[in-house]
Amino acid sequence: MSKITIRDGKKERDLKEITFEDLLKYHSAGALMALSVGFRVLEAGLKELFGDNPPERGEISILSGHAGPGFRDAFEYVTRAVTRGVYTVDVNYPKAQYDPHRAQSYAFVISSTNGSAVEVSLKDGFLPLEFYDYLAKGRAGILAEKEKDDFYTLVIELCEQARSLSQDELLFVERLS
Repeated sequence: MSKITIRDGKKERDLKEITFEDLLKYHSAGALMALSVGFRVLEAGLKELFGDNPPERGEISILSGHAGPGFRDAFEYVTRAVTRGVYTVDVNYPKAQYDPHRAQSYAFVISSTNGSAVEVSLKDGFLPLEFYDYLAKGRAGILAEKEKDDFYTLVIELCEQARSLSQDELLFVERLS
């Protein structure tokens, strides 16, 4: 089982091991694809920035190109960036703009207080066009009952795919500084 280890204090007892299942308990059954991708983004970004050394929560800030609750909850649960006021959303972030219906980036910048930063973005093609179409219909309030069921099935499938694909199949990771 994959886990993220993070420090929430200076002592050994302050190490927290967080799994995707922990995020599920926090977030519930909403935006599961985003929750799953958010977990993978954190795994990749924190590994790139800190190697095998668990970072201190207070060292991390997040710029999210996506405004949705699944990504927000993944980042908040692991880093407390929202609570600490170091979580920023910019849906116009120029990378990974895949949604044909609106500005919404699937790129995220994870920064450390030491000045280092990494950009992690979802690879184009992971989310099929029908995913964006369902979202647009849902926002417009015109998603039929069968479409709601189909969309939920698709979200579950994408959640599982995000968890099972290799990092290289799912994400681009680029060191910024």
